[in-house]
Amino acid sequence: MLNNTTNNTFNNINTNTHMNTNDMNLNTINSIVSARLITGKPAISAALERQHHHIIAASGAESSAVRAPSARLFAKGGLVSDAFNIVNGMGVYLRKKGNSVPDMAGTTYQLATDIDEIQREFDTRRDQLDALIAQIRNQYESLVASGMASLGYLRMEVEYPAVEQFLSDFRFELRWLGQPAGIEGTVLGAVSRETAARIRASSAQNANSMLTEAHLNLISTAVEEMGDVVTALTQGKRLRQERLDKLAKLSDDLQRKNWLQLPAISALADKLRQLHVQADELPTEDDRKNHAKQIAAAQRQASATLAELGL
Repeated sequence: MLNNTTNNTFNNINTNTHMNTNDMNLNTINSIVSARLITGKPAISAALERQHHHIIAASGAESSAVRAPSARLFAKGGLVSDAFNIVNGMGVYLRKKGNSVPDMAGTTYQLATDIDEIQREFDTRRDQLDALIAQIRNQYESLVASGMASLGYLRMEVEYPAVEQFLSDFRFELRWLGQPAGIEGTVLGAVSRETAARIRASSAQNANSMLTEAHLNLISTAVEEMGDVVTALTQGKRLRQERLDKLAKLSDDLQRKNWLQLPAISALADKLRQLHVQADELPTEDDRKNHAKQIAAAQRQASATLAELGL
């Protein structure tokens, strides 16, 4: 059961969550950097245009109303899949480690104290990817032959790229950017004083807003995850402990990533910790439904907070 103190703390959160630079802890601001992950992967599927025409002819459907079926060029679980997993896994790692920058795909805010660890993770993955690319190059003919064999007669409809063309589409770079800050210095030297002042004020506000929004997106993620737990409590036949443990993990993530110490995030983290129980504490269907109601209430409060803040 939630105590009144936690409820009041959460309900009293308002638009003061939007802060300016003076309100924020400057030591915290100065310890935040941006990491931009640039990735690219070759196409591993091809449209089956002949099959598309057959479907249109047999069904009478318009061509634009039906997508062409696709064929997988390489077997799942092989060297190509391993290479994709290395690339994709780095993005997952960065998002778990830090906070995603709003409207900047592939970019996350990170603490400067984590740079060494993150760079080591990237370097390890880069070495693994390079080794896999070398293996793919050496075994490309056999990989293509295996893929064609699995396609049967459909192999006549697809064309495999040359090995170097295929491998050239892999991109895997990590770029570090400075702290989220407004425009300062002499960069606006050629701009009128009045316009420069407006731009500096606007850029500082935007930098702070993006950092705050990145934090508040943690609440959005929590709202979605809480919905999954409610579904597990009300619709699942067997309640697994890992479903309930989601609440504890969410609480830990919120506390760890709340670098700006926003009250909304701290309150939600406390509430999720209180809502985390053991499965054997909910032996009956009524117990599960009642607990689901408490989680749903917290979920509504979190959603209302985001709405008040314009998110």
